[in-house]
Amino acid sequence: GRKGSRYSIEEKLGYIHLVEQGLTAFQIERQYGVKCEQVKQWIERYQAEGTDGLKRRKLRQYSVEFKLKVVKLYLAGNTSYPQLAKQFNVPNVSVIYQWVNLYTSGKSLNTTRRARNMKTGRKTTQKERIEIAQWVIANDLDYSGAMNQFQVSYGQVYAWVKKFKQGGPEALQDRRGKDKSDKPQLTETEKQELKVKALEARIAHLSKENKLLKKLKELERMDAAQNKNIVPFKHSLKKH
Repeated sequence: GRKGSRYSIEEKLGYIHLVEQGLTAFQIERQYGVKCEQVKQWIERYQAEGTDGLKRRKLRQYSVEFKLKVVKLYLAGNTSYPQLAKQFNVPNVSVIYQWVNLYTSGKSLNTTRRARNMKTGRKTTQKERIEIAQWVIANDLDYSGAMNQFQVSYGQVYAWVKKFKQGGPEALQDRRGKDKSDKPQLTETEKQELKVKALEARIAHLSKENKLLKKLKELERMDAAQNKNIVPFKHSLKKH
């Protein structure tokens, strides 16, 4: 669901209490939409620092060298985004995902700054709202990515995805000033276009993941070749 900083301390404590009562973090994700890794992070911080560990943290600035170090550790394998976030005290797991995504796409790691939320958003049609909701779902709930790609606010995206999950395309109709019995429908052409865009979004996301794997294999080949070419230095003293 929402990012960690968008939950109040009371909400975080509530989910921690559910774990104390016997629910697993995975069960909480399925029932309440809170990422299981997020819940685990709250528990770790609460155990280490109490309620202070659940307070919103100040934004940190990371150097390119630091980002590259974390990215290479991930690409080397034997670790995960949550493990790296914990190891290097990065508050948001998705930040590391963005670094890896930029690196494997050939983009500079110097460009990663948290996007400013659009406070007012913009007016959208039902078709646009459905397309955006589908894109977010296809991209593993990347709300920030949707904000940048479609120029809408976080609040808009979050609300549309929630409504879409609960009620489908019809839930994203604009009902303001309209009678409840008035139910405008999308045309068949629009429905087909949305299906195509949903598939395109998912294919594009999977393509990024495939590029990541290819980049990893390329780095492994380079490391293997480098190790093969290293000749042990033998130093011998000549007798005079």
